[in-house]
Amino acid sequence: MQEEPPTIRCPMCDGSDLKVTSMLYSVPFFNELAFFIMECPKCHFRHNDIFSTEMRRPSRWTLVVDEPSKLHIRVIRSSSGTIRIPEFGIDIEPGPSAEGYISNVEGVLHRIKPVLKMATDFAETEAQKDHGEHLMEELDKAIEGIRTFTLIIEDPAGVSGIVPDDFSIVQYEELSEEEVSRLRGAPFWIDIAREKVRKRKG
Repeated sequence: MQEEPPTIRCPMCDGSDLKVTSMLYSVPFFNELAFFIMECPKCHFRHNDIFSTEMRRPSRWTLVVDEPSKLHIRVIRSSSGTIRIPEFGIDIEPGPSAEGYISNVEGVLHRIKPVLKMATDFAETEAQKDHGEHLMEELDKAIEGIRTFTLIIEDPAGVSGIVPDDFSIVQYEELSEEEVSRLRGAPFWIDIAREKVRKRKG
């Protein structure tokens, strides 16, 4: 008899167990991914995430976006994925509110834009504000496909990735233990949810 995984209390109100539903997706290289939704029936907290139904190695994916067509390349980001754009000095690390999603390169840039705008609006000095406005301009150029940049995604769970039709244009690396130790992972309650869905599938 299969052991039931632990229930997941709502991290916001702690007043109810989260309801977890999942859907399976077939993705090249990843084989099968599960997209799951967690909802609290009491406070209506909602969280989305993605995980692999198979155990995967910690990984880094790198794509040089040097032509407009690459903006349409599929991107998978789990709640444990870190996104980096070194040319802009942008590092987006996972936190308690980080969600998983399937989008494309352009979609990732659009998700970054409001975060960058908020940081610029709340800048403490004029120099920081000017720098933020400059980055906003560069980000707009990247969205328009007229600014070359590098998109890097690192994930200790190995779920996040960049998935082009031609894998020769993207670099895939397995991370060392030291590199993994410097990354943030998903909150523990998301790991519980992943295991809950995995056991249901099994």
